[in-house]
Amino acid sequence: MMQLDDPRGDPRDLPDNDDNAAQVDEADDEEESSPLVVALDDLESRVVTALNEFKAHSGRASDPRAVNIHDELASILRPVVEVSSHAGPSTARTLAATYPHLLSLDLCVDEIYTRVNSELVLPVVLESAQSDVVPAKRAASLALFHTLHKEWQKAGSYLDGTTAAPSLAGPYGPGVASGGAISAPPFSAAEANRRNQIRAGRKAELLRRWVQSAIPNLAPGTFTSSTSDASAAGRGVLSASAALKPCLRYMAERIGSADDAGALRLFLPVMRMIEGVLGRLFLEKSRGTGNNDADRGNQAAADSLRASCIKFLEIVVLCFSNRALPGAAGSSQAALRMQKKDLIANDFSLEDLPPGHPIITREGLEEIGEYCFSTLRGLVLLGGQAAIDPSLLQPRNTGDLMGGTSPFTQILDILKPAALAFLKVESAAERAGAESTDEKVSFLLDRSTIELDFGLSQKSYSLSINAVQMLATKRPLFFKDSSTCLARRTLDPPGGKSGDAEGLLTKAAVTGIRTHLRSACLTLLRHFLAETSGCWEVLSNALEAAGMKAQADRALKASRQSVNLMRGGRAARNRAAIFYTWDTSADDSRAAKRQRDTDDAEARVRAAKMARGLGSGIQLPASMVDAAELVMLNLENLPGKRPPVGSSTKRKHPVDLDFVVDAVVSNGASLAMDENHWYDRDGGDAWEMEEGELDEEGRRELTFTMNSNVLKAAEKSVAGEELKDSEKAFAEQSKLAASKAFSRVLASSTNARSTAVADLGKQLAARLAWTLKGVKPSDDIESAHAMAVEASENSLKRDPESEEALAGSLEFALDNPLVSSCLAYDLVSRGAAAQRDEAAGSSAASSTNSLAMRILNEAYVCSLDGDKDQYEKCLDVFVSSVVNACDLSNKTPGDNEKKRIANTAASSLPHQLAAAPSMSGTSLNLVGSLCDIAEISSKANAASKSSKNTIAESAALHAAKGAAEKRATAALLILRDVAFQRDAMRGAAVDCAVAIASGRLPGSPPIEDKALKLVMNVIFPKNDDCSNKVVESAAKELEFATKYAIENHDKIAKANEANAKKIQEKPRRGPKAAFLPLSDEEKIAMDRVRKPVVLIMALCVRRPELIKEIMEMGCREGADVLAKAVRANMPKLTKAASVKHGAANIALKVADMASETETPLLLNFLDNLAPANEKSLPSQELIDACHEIQKKRLDSDGKPDSRYIIPVVSGLKREELVQKLPEFVRGSDDVFKSALRRMSERLGRYIMIFRDEPDPNEATLRGMSACEQMVYLHRLDFHAVGIPQKRYLDVIRLCLEDDEVFNDRVVQAALDHMSGKFLEGESLPLAYMRTIILTCSKHESLHSWICHVLLPRLVEGKVYTDKRQWEGWMRCAKMLEGSGDKGVTSTEAINALPAEQLKLYRAKYPKK
Repeated sequence: MMQLDDPRGDPRDLPDNDDNAAQVDEADDEEESSPLVVALDDLESRVVTALNEFKAHSGRASDPRAVNIHDELASILRPVVEVSSHAGPSTARTLAATYPHLLSLDLCVDEIYTRVNSELVLPVVLESAQSDVVPAKRAASLALFHTLHKEWQKAGSYLDGTTAAPSLAGPYGPGVASGGAISAPPFSAAEANRRNQIRAGRKAELLRRWVQSAIPNLAPGTFTSSTSDASAAGRGVLSASAALKPCLRYMAERIGSADDAGALRLFLPVMRMIEGVLGRLFLEKSRGTGNNDADRGNQAAADSLRASCIKFLEIVVLCFSNRALPGAAGSSQAALRMQKKDLIANDFSLEDLPPGHPIITREGLEEIGEYCFSTLRGLVLLGGQAAIDPSLLQPRNTGDLMGGTSPFTQILDILKPAALAFLKVESAAERAGAESTDEKVSFLLDRSTIELDFGLSQKSYSLSINAVQMLATKRPLFFKDSSTCLARRTLDPPGGKSGDAEGLLTKAAVTGIRTHLRSACLTLLRHFLAETSGCWEVLSNALEAAGMKAQADRALKASRQSVNLMRGGRAARNRAAIFYTWDTSADDSRAAKRQRDTDDAEARVRAAKMARGLGSGIQLPASMVDAAELVMLNLENLPGKRPPVGSSTKRKHPVDLDFVVDAVVSNGASLAMDENHWYDRDGGDAWEMEEGELDEEGRRELTFTMNSNVLKAAEKSVAGEELKDSEKAFAEQSKLAASKAFSRVLASSTNARSTAVADLGKQLAARLAWTLKGVKPSDDIESAHAMAVEASENSLKRDPESEEALAGSLEFALDNPLVSSCLAYDLVSRGAAAQRDEAAGSSAASSTNSLAMRILNEAYVCSLDGDKDQYEKCLDVFVSSVVNACDLSNKTPGDNEKKRIANTAASSLPHQLAAAPSMSGTSLNLVGSLCDIAEISSKANAASKSSKNTIAESAALHAAKGAAEKRATAALLILRDVAFQRDAMRGAAVDCAVAIASGRLPGSPPIEDKALKLVMNVIFPKNDDCSNKVVESAAKELEFATKYAIENHDKIAKANEANAKKIQEKPRRGPKAAFLPLSDEEKIAMDRVRKPVVLIMALCVRRPELIKEIMEMGCREGADVLAKAVRANMPKLTKAASVKHGAANIALKVADMASETETPLLLNFLDNLAPANEKSLPSQELIDACHEIQKKRLDSDGKPDSRYIIPVVSGLKREELVQKLPEFVRGSDDVFKSALRRMSERLGRYIMIFRDEPDPNEATLRGMSACEQMVYLHRLDFHAVGIPQKRYLDVIRLCLEDDEVFNDRVVQAALDHMSGKFLEGESLPLAYMRTIILTCSKHESLHSWICHVLLPRLVEGKVYTDKRQWEGWMRCAKMLEGSGDKGVTSTEAINALPAEQLKLYRAKYPKK
């Protein structure tokens, strides 16, 4: 096939000079240009993309804290569902409508279904559900079949049954549900029959693949891990539970249509599916898994599987039984009357199965249902499954229907023994009860003699009780047996009389099960069948024994009333129907009832207003002329006298023209005037007016003076003297009058159209707020005061470190209610007027002239002469209010008003704080709290991955997240401006920004990144003072992280130890394995300390002396988590530092700074300085630097410490490494293995090769491969270098135990090289034969090579001349001589010995 990039080009572009060329068939070109083909390619590409992503998924959630793995996989498969269910049919309809002369609707639908669904989606998903090695992906594939079954039945999809017109049903209609009359095209009977057959075939295909996907997951041993196996089986059972009823309904449809073969094709897989579920429930012990925790794996997963199987058992009984009692038409009709008119669409019973099928018979299914019901009763009554007699278990029959085997046989072979095991126990208990001397005891069960195959936990026990109870109410056939079973278990509950723990049930679980049993008995006793079936007596006795006689009597009374209504006359039934209809309508129309209550309340309020007179009952127009006309028209409607009021005070003003004019002018406010308030009476008695004499122009001079008594009361109140009752009333009313006047001033400043008037009102309000200390705000501005107090309380909770300062701010807000109200006045909703004012004042200039800024300026002026802290407290309350407004907006993303307030406040805050006279550290910390948007960010991210949120909700969350990020960015800009413009507060601003960047102050990851960039790229380079402040702040954060690590050290150590005991896994390998957290607690701690470490490491590149701080704190006692985080991020530091300062220079500088206690981190620093890749070797300068460090830093014995040259051994010549090998052998095991690892880290391709020097006269090879290490270790002259022989042998053993590096092939290559040199005349190393013997014990794969190659080669080299080696050879040969049963033996090598040596060998090891 020619590729698109083929240089030969497309043959169709070449000139055709052949006169006799045949005519070219252009069918392929037309097919490629067909719109149907283009659409199919597009649909397939979308499906393939989603399926490829699903297949490549690791099976682990990318962010477990945000979304679980099942939701994540479902979101990946969502495009598959959309295309296969809706986009495909919709595309077919669109193509047929767009190209009516080219494409028919049926052609498009059939082609798209075949290509997309039948050939792509269903096979791939089935294959994943059956054979994927990841349990979570299997579960997602199983769930996809259920989703497809639901989606295909929706309007416009392939199995659509919602469209009224038959010709428009399925994918052939408009794609929407329609219940009324619609216009439909003509539709022939043949076409209808054809479409019905196609629809049935598609439904059968989906159901069959659904069932086939569940069956493999039900087989035991699907996964080697018991937990994974139980998890996969549990998902398979859930899938089987969902598929059973749809399959049975389809089979009923096929039997009703005389399609016996079609029903049988689905029936056989369904029976195998039922067999698989029942086998997982009842045959686990017979399969050898039993109930042993060590065998079953995780007990929780096993119990979850058992619970799913019990739920499946309930569904089987429900489907394989009759709805009504056989032969009892009256009772069945009564039961139907007590049920809803329409049966549940998802229900299925044997009545729905048409007769006539030769194999699928009601009798066979009913037998299965009865046995299943018996096992359910046994689970409830015994608390588990009675031990099944192994002799009753029939061997699995592999015959087919042609051989005479019924499909029910294998199911009954499982069910019968399980049911008979219980029935045997039940009959014995009934006989024991009959033989008992106690007449009240009819059932006596000796539980000590009962052996259980498995016991039930609380979850599975509750499901069993629910199943028995539900079957009693849904299937009257089982009511009596269910009632008897539950009553007997209630009389003899789990835990006995004491209620102690029993089996798998804890004491709390026993209490819950006992309560559940009583509740089930009470529910059944309330049912009318309890009376008609005669079960009421046994249920009542059980409840009475449990101390619930009163409840039992009421339930029995209700049951008998129901029976009386059913048996009563028409009048009684009608009365009951009316009552129930009324009760139901009340429940169904709660909204209407609330609306009626609201209307009634409005009517009462309206009537009360009318009773109070003109103005309150009639809304006067804003125009004075219109208001006057309205008053004149309604004068005749005024009552003859005013209605009475609550006060006994006599009204002073008659209803005259002045009274009416006051009502018109005040828009009715004068009518609500309280005569008891002197300030509501135009001053009332507080002011006195004196008239002077007439002047020449006929005018009188009026003099107003305050009443002497009032003036005296005011003076006493100001002086703090004791007041009389009347004077106290005056003082209280004065404060109330001041509060209302203050509210009017605020309202006028808000609603004023003139900027000058508004500014004057704000100035007056600011001055009055500080003057009227202790005056409570009026109702109009109470919400602002509450907002300020709430904000101060929330800030106190958010920042406990500033508790003292914030507690003072809260006290300030409570002591100065008008001031705090003004600070938060612009942050509460006040309607359109507020929005107009904010829109007009959105500029920076208007922000600085806001009411809050006026208050702050007044506070600053007052603090100059008085309390210095007043201003800071006032500023803290203001910033807290802004932060609280932003938090409220984040919590309610759908509230546009709160979002508008928060955005306006946050955008104005930088200008306001820039113009503020002073700043405080507490206020800067509060500004930094605007960056705490992790909650809204996580909600928005979760909404994008979840399908539960609507598009509007997701959009609102993302909009709220964007707005929150903008506000957080504004907070960072405030910190930047303070750091640049306010020298006194620079340190506090930098501290806050660094705390956000290091994660100590909460913030989302994007905001933390912005804070880090602000600190490193903006503030640090500004000037020396800024850079010094950044360094100081980073050091503080590292100190905080160190304290955190030390404080949590014991907690983390315990968690790691507990997790190590709980999870038994192989040691993790790789360069990063040592830095991975060992428990959740350690992971949390590492995330907490990592950010400060990264921040100060970034500063270390510019100031290398800070590396000393990292090492000193990382090596403190108990700071293990911090040290781990430092090591994990050390590669980034060393890489950047070596580029800027040079690897050798920075190594020497850090070594000079590091103390003896900081040696571990110094070694880690040096280890990361050397590049760990095959392309580059450590520079000679770095090698020399490491040697110099080794000379300076001697060990405890005064000798050079070999650890300091380990980082650069890969750059040393092999000849030098051979000389230094004794130094590494003398070291500890960790030092020795680390040296070997670094020697060979760049020689991966030579791991099994012993390299030869290109020039024997000049050593050029660097490093040492694993094979070379093994050879040189054997050749080591340990006596000459002063190494004990035991240590020499131990290091070789260490190498052999590390089978990941020194695997069988490496060992083979080393032994082969040394044996070859032996043939050339070299002597064998001392430990050579010992190594061969150890290799035989460890690597069975080398037995053949040792027997047939190595041992004969050693014989050829006359190994028997060396007594020690000869002894080893004989022991090795003896070990392998007896392994002939495995196909490998050393007999051939033994026989190759010379006669004398063979005789010696046989003398020591005689032949058996």
